[in-house]
Amino acid sequence: MTLRVDYATERTLAQIMGALRSARLDSGLSQTALSSGLPVRGRAISEWETGGIEPTMDHLILWSLKLHRRLVIVGRAGELLNRPIRQRPGESWVVYERRRLATPLKNRRVALGLTQEKLGEVVGVSKDSVSRWELARVPMRPIALIVWAQKLEYSVALWPTLERRGPGRSS
Repeated sequence: MTLRVDYATERTLAQIMGALRSARLDSGLSQTALSSGLPVRGRAISEWETGGIEPTMDHLILWSLKLHRRLVIVGRAGELLNRPIRQRPGESWVVYERRRLATPLKNRRVALGLTQEKLGEVVGVSKDSVSRWELARVPMRPIALIVWAQKLEYSVALWPTLERRGPGRSS
């Protein structure tokens, strides 16, 4: 199977990357300074910002956090669909964030009466991939998150955080 990426998906990912670049520039951080708080080098940030490579989902989550931004799921009417959920004891921040993103997508799939297998066919991945994404056990690629949301008539966006959140802090 092949992930079904279209122009709208690529444009959404480019907008998220552009927004992160703008946030970095607005904060006065160099790519090297930003990378000091991430498990990557400044060169990786340069490649992400220019579209040379796609960051992993975990890197994208941490990159966003460092710039006081958060990935969110947005409904058809532009409403934020990420309801507050609690970080589980011992759960890492990135797993918590993946679960926070997956929950409204899983709920939408169920509400539409789609099986994981059927959604997998629409998205272009296996039923097992959808299952792992919904359980937040395995990080999907950022482009896959966007496809997943779009196939359910939702979107992924980057929003500023209103408060300081991060590892070890509950929502």
